[in-house]
Order: sequence, then structure tokens, then C-alpha cells
Amino acid sequence: MKIDSEYGLVSGYAELEMLRRLDEMLVHRYNASGCRELVQTKYCGRHEQESAQRYAKWKATQPNTLKRRAETHEYDKTTREELHDGFYHSKQWRKVSQFVKERDGYIGAIDGKLYDDGELIVDHIIPRRLLDNRVAMLDASNLWLLNRRQHKHKTDIEAKMSDTKLKHLNKNWWKKILKEEN
Repeated sequence: MKIDSEYGLVSGYAELEMLRRLDEMLVHRYNASGCRELVQTKYCGRHEQESAQRYAKWKATQPNTLKRRAETHEYDKTTREELHDGFYHSKQWRKVSQFVKERDGYIGAIDGKLYDDGELIVDHIIPRRLLDNRVAMLDASNLWLLNRRQHKHKTDIEAKMSDTKLKHLNKNWWKKILKEEN
């Protein structure tokens, strides 16, 4: 008998050598669809081919998804960089947006309807990118509640307008424009 630091009590050098070889082999029993073959890889021979076929079939459906994912990533980095600067995840923004929701009673500014929390977006009347500093970005007097559809419509209109004009548009002007859309 021999005591090994890694394996404990072994009967001799032959057993110790066998344990070391087994560790190197990393053999396990493949257990799928009744197959109990000993394997070193992830799949047995038969199931490896089936897995490769499933993967090829899946990958054939993915080019558009992968392309869309890359396009979305690029769009987010360039056009919607304001979402990625951490402002909308900051503790201050969460507190201010919750305050605005409670202040306005979860009622949409355009249609006066009561909405659930998840249906409302706290929106900057003057877009955040046009504001000078963080204090102005958190000013509750420049914030109001829009439902998702209204917010998208407002964002689409903003994209077509110059920054100088956007700076001077007020809440009443936006209400008039967004009500016409309803």
C-alpha cells in the first residue's frame, strides 16, 4: 500500500498509474436516447453526427438574425448613444422618473388615460441631448408621461427636426401634435 498526496491510499504504482491515465482520459458515459457508450468528447459517434446536422440546420436560419443583431448594435452605439451612457440606469434618474409617475398619477399627458407602470415612459419634453448638464436632465419640469406609442411618434418627429427648433418647442405644442396622431 502506498499513500499518494493526490489520490490517497492506493495499492501500488500500477493502480496509481491507472488512476492518472483515467484522469487524463476524462471518460464519461454518454446518456442520451438510451445510448450508454463511454466517450471522451461531448457526444458518442452516432449522436455527434446528429448534433452537427441540427447545428447546421440552426445556423442556416441565423444569418439574418446575426446580421440584425450587428445592425442593432451599431445603431445603438451611434444613433442611440444616450441609452448607453448609464444615465437611464442611474439612481438619480430612477428616483426622478418614479417621482414624475407619482406626481402625474400614472396618467398619460396626451390622452389623460390611466396606465400601468410598464406602459408609461418618462420623456424629456426638450430632448436630453440638447440639455446642458445633468441637473437640467433631471429637472422634473421638463419631464412628462407618454405611452409607448406616443413616445415613439414623438421620437420620430424629433428625428426630422433641427436641434434649434426642438429647443424651443413646449409641452402644449407637443400635446397638439401628438393628439392629432390619435
